[in-house]
Amino acid sequence: MKKIKYLLLIICIFSLLTGCTSKKENNKKNNNKEEVKEVDKTLFTINGYEFHLDKEASYEGLKYTISSDFTEGNHQNCIQYSYYPDDGGNNLLFFRVFYYEDKDESYIKNDLAIEGELTFKDGKTDNIEYKLYDENRKDGTIRFYFIYKDNKTYVVNFVSKYDIKDFETKVLDTLKFE
Repeated sequence: MKKIKYLLLIICIFSLLTGCTSKKENNKKNNNKEEVKEVDKTLFTINGYEFHLDKEASYEGLKYTISSDFTEGNHQNCIQYSYYPDDGGNNLLFFRVFYYEDKDESYIKNDLAIEGELTFKDGKTDNIEYKLYDENRKDGTIRFYFIYKDNKTYVVNFVSKYDIKDFETKVLDTLKFE
């Protein structure tokens, strides 16, 4: 009889121990879930500087989101954004949106000072289709995204000597027509 009591006592203790262990493991798993942070889809970094896409803007009917930290400048047929660090460093980038109405590709190519043949790569986002002309430079980024709508051509231009691919992708994803 004593052996049976000891056996039952051992089984109960073993059950309690394994039950507690399971709860601790479940608590650890739940704590790990809480530690996963949501990714900030507006955040991008260029050469160590952090920015957010936080400003809705448009130019001649094309809407996009840009960083309010960038300086905006209007030119004859484009709007330009740039960023010069306060510490006196070099310009991090140029982002431009050009607008042409009733102009052919040779006129646009000349206006943009593109030399050589235009070789396009087709692409699209959820909102627009584009033709990408990439200068494939080793010393930085110079890309032109040609977007056609009716008799209008928009050219979205990214220029930087730094890696701006994340910024570029995020801005492209915000492009849409008004």
